[in-house]
Amino acid sequence: MAEDLAEGRLRYRLARWHVGLVLSIDDPERVDALDGVIPAVRAAAAGRSPLVARASATSRWLWLSGPDIPDLHHVEKVLATADEVRAAVGRPGHGLEGFRSSHQDALAAQALVTRLGSGRRFTAYADVELIDAVTKDRAGARRFVVDTLGPLAEADAALRQALLTYVQCGFNTTRAAANLYAHRNTVERRVSRANELSAVKVEDNPTHVAAALLVLDIAPGIVATGQS
Repeated sequence: MAEDLAEGRLRYRLARWHVGLVLSIDDPERVDALDGVIPAVRAAAAGRSPLVARASATSRWLWLSGPDIPDLHHVEKVLATADEVRAAVGRPGHGLEGFRSSHQDALAAQALVTRLGSGRRFTAYADVELIDAVTKDRAGARRFVVDTLGPLAEADAALRQALLTYVQCGFNTTRAAANLYAHRNTVERRVSRANELSAVKVEDNPTHVAAALLVLDIAPGIVATGQS
């Protein structure tokens, strides 16, 4: 469909930056909570033109557009207070193709959370794109986690969080300690112990280790569920 025709039908400008969101709720009886959060999202995205579509009884599709890339910081804060509503957010995109791609990203993020049985309420696709690629099926995701982390997969969560933060901070213990609000020596001990337990050592393949840790961060029960 041509862009001008699509704009006319949607009553929404497409030659701008867009971010697609998918809002959903688990209980169809609580759809009022879903519809109730939409005005708050619109208000938080002040200056952005919204488009809202009723996708199903339990989900709504939203697009926010503007002359530059939307900042969703205030929107995320609003959604964090909506305990019953799940939100998935796509990467920003420009024009008609960006309108499509950001929406597809949001749908992929929603599918990821559902597939892994995650309790996460706000998921940005930009943060989980790698995880989406390695978890197309739940059994495969579990194998990846177990093969990569070994005993660390079922160890103290604080050890895994320390190792993940350490990798995300560019192997800088001081920065990791600041992010974790912990003493540098504590982080060093946790990182060392986590690396001892991990089947794949972080220095050998940090990408795989970080990805496996992120899978567990999103779906903490995936290993135990696979064993049951």
